[in-house]
This record gives sequence, structure tokens and C-alpha cells, in this order.
Amino acid sequence: MNLAKLSTPSRLMLGASVIFGFVYLLTDFGLTFDFPLSAAVKAMGIILLAGIALREKAPILAMALLASAVGDIMLAWQPRQMVFGIAAFGVVHLVYIGIFAGRVKSAGLRGLPGWIGAGLIAIFGAAMLTWLYPGMGELTVPATIYNGIILVMAVLAAISRAPFLALAGALLFVLSDSFIGAREFQNAFMWSGPVIWATYYIGQLFLTLGLLMRDPA
Repeated sequence: MNLAKLSTPSRLMLGASVIFGFVYLLTDFGLTFDFPLSAAVKAMGIILLAGIALREKAPILAMALLASAVGDIMLAWQPRQMVFGIAAFGVVHLVYIGIFAGRVKSAGLRGLPGWIGAGLIAIFGAAMLTWLYPGMGELTVPATIYNGIILVMAVLAAISRAPFLALAGALLFVLSDSFIGAREFQNAFMWSGPVIWATYYIGQLFLTLGLLMRDPA
């Protein structure tokens, strides 16, 4: 599918998703919503992306996005449900792993650039885990498992012949979670709220649009 051929309802949903994503970004700059409206605004942009995936006959992609929305709600819950949020996003990346593995099976490997990228991703992930590990506390096990799952997802995105837009989305997702880990476990980059949301939402947007492309990279 060429993205220019998105149906009109899908285009409208895409525009609405971007608006919700932008509105939630403003919460880092003083805009406030009381819970549970804050959780609904946070999740709605991703739910709309899931709706696009369903309309464009990509139900597995929609499953990943809906699981992401559940994770968003868990992390916006009051009090925040960190373990359930990690679990939900673990499911998200397992689904993305399945999608990228399917791309490997159907379209083959990207070649040497993909393997170089995969190696760099693995090195980055190992360095981040080493840095964050001392501060993980009671979340050591779920956070370590999650780290492994998201890195496998990103590595598969790199080596598969998925569109580069999808690869960019996977890398932005890793970047977003890296800032979250640094803030949660090392009290670093405490200013990074807008960066976390922007890289997460744009990452999901790129993953959605990239994985709706039928043509290989």
C-alpha cells in the first residue's frame, strides 16, 4: 500500500491522532487535565492509530497499538501502575517482533548496513542496562526482561527489509524508553518529559505508517 492511498476516514483519524498527541505534549508545558481525562487524552492518539491499522486491514499492528494504549493508561493511572505498564509494553514489542520477523521471512534481510545497525543497537542496549541496573530495585527483573524484548524488536527492525520509516519508529521508541529508564532509575534527564512523549508518539506514528507500507525497503 502507498500511504498516499490512505482512505479518507484513515486520513481524518490520522489528523485527529496528531492533534491528540500534540495536546498531550502540552501537558509538559503547563496544560493540565484531571485524571482520568489525562489518561484518556494520552491514550487517544494511539487508539486512533490502531483504528487506522484496522481500517487498512492490519489487525496485528492494531493489536500492538491497542496494547500500547493500555500501557499508556497504566502509566498515567493515579497511582501509576509501573509493573502493569511495563508488562503491556512488553506485549507491544512482542507483537512488533512478530511483525518484523514476518518481514524477514517475506522480504529477506537488509544486508550489511542492517547488521551494522543491529550491532550498534545491541551495544547501546547493553550499555544502558549496565548503567541503569544499580537503580532498578524491585523492578530489576521486569525492567531487564523488557530491555531485552525492546532490543530484539529494534534489532529485527534493523536487519529486516521493513521500510525505513518503520525502522526510524523503532529507534525512536528505544530512545524514548531510554530517557524513561534514565529518569526513573538514575534520576537523570529530569527535564526530558517532552522528549519522552515526542519520541514515543512520533515513533508509534512512524511504525504505523511504515508497517502499513507493503513494499520492502
